[in-house]
Amino acid sequence: MTVIRNSTIINCSPEDAFDYLSDLRNEREWNPTVESVEMLTDGPVGVGTRFRAKWKGGPAVEVRTVRYDRPTSWEHHNGGPIRVIFSGTLEPVPEGCRLSVDFDARPQGWFRLLFPLFVVKLRRDEKANMTYLRRALELRSEPEGT
Repeated sequence: MTVIRNSTIINCSPEDAFDYLSDLRNEREWNPTVESVEMLTDGPVGVGTRFRAKWKGGPAVEVRTVRYDRPTSWEHHNGGPIRVIFSGTLEPVPEGCRLSVDFDARPQGWFRLLFPLFVVKLRRDEKANMTYLRRALELRSEPEGT
């Protein structure tokens, strides 16, 4: 098990950040490694929502929302060669909100042999993602005409 932790301050409300980040379909807007994401269940995002997602270099996997506590925390689980438990938490701060994430990666099968090399790239990508998602959210939160 490898847990990668990151955090960033985002200049927007926790509610806006939560609604955007807990819907995995929005990851296509800020994560350059996402190839596709589709929602498999009907209705609004919440506990039990399932997505099919594909990131570069990996197979399509099913991602499930297992925690959804608006506007403070959510959690997604997925399978595949790397089982991931992704947890996000938001807390209000004077500048907007602090996003803290845990990316708990657990390699499966033969991928365990390659995982020590892969985790270096994974740490770098996850750190860069904090910048990408912060920019995307702050652009969405800017008033029209600024």
